[in-house]
Amino acid sequence: MDTARLLHELGIPFTTEGKNATREGLSVKCPFCDDPSNHGSFHKYSLHYRCWRCKGGKGIDALKALSGASSAVITRAMRECGGVTAPIESTVKYADTLTLPGRALMPYHRAYLMKRGLDPDYLVEKYGILGTSPFDKFEGLNYGNRIIIPIYDLEGNLVSFQGRDVTEAEGVERYKVCPIKKALMHYKDTVYAGHLATGRRVVVVEGVVDAWKLGPGAVATFGTGCKKSQIMCLTNWPEVVFFFDPEPDAQNKARAYAEELAMLGVQVSVAYEDFGTKPNGKKRDVGDLAPHEIARIRSELGI
Repeated sequence: MDTARLLHELGIPFTTEGKNATREGLSVKCPFCDDPSNHGSFHKYSLHYRCWRCKGGKGIDALKALSGASSAVITRAMRECGGVTAPIESTVKYADTLTLPGRALMPYHRAYLMKRGLDPDYLVEKYGILGTSPFDKFEGLNYGNRIIIPIYDLEGNLVSFQGRDVTEAEGVERYKVCPIKKALMHYKDTVYAGHLATGRRVVVVEGVVDAWKLGPGAVATFGTGCKKSQIMCLTNWPEVVFFFDPEPDAQNKARAYAEELAMLGVQVSVAYEDFGTKPNGKKRDVGDLAPHEIARIRSELGI
């Protein structure tokens, strides 16, 4: 992203000179502290923000405070400057509105979640999940027997959804996403649960269930395939920890993404832990962890 152009478009004064300037930084007056000098700094090619005095906050919050612009205005400016909301498929015409399929969770949805060690009521309250009956459809497509998982952008706006099958029947698609042309954004243009990660550090996992298990502060990339737009999303946090599954392929990808993100000025690391095996001999992952294990992992990861 061309951050200098973005600041110019939003009318935010900045300088590349002075004692607080860095080679890759754009110095601004920090909106989070009372010091009148330019102790704040945006990275030239990302929304990574920090203040040399108060340590600052999220880049998106700094943009809002410094510009006084609405979220819609900032989003448009970021698109024009190649930012985190730039669509992957620019030729796709997205919808203007989105209404989720589904209704309140039914007993079999709850049973599935509890079997996986998850609290259905907490997921409803925190993540807004819904459930579908066996014959529910969306835009003529079968979304029956699924947990509907709303997907929000970093601002907390509903942009898409996934439907997770709860039958585990052979031949049934495990995850079915919202048809692209009915979504407001491609689901791989954002990270899941990013709007709930309000601290300086974010932990990046592969799937939605992993993010549910770790709780707020964990975001998911919907698999090990992390798109460029998702890398740019992650520049909104000063500290990023990749916590992918222990398989070699997943770990190799996590290291590659970490290197890419580090070049954008983010403090990034890769965490690894082997959780042993399940009774069927398969490797346990974050989604298999018990509450006492989750508490330890959250503490070790710093979220």
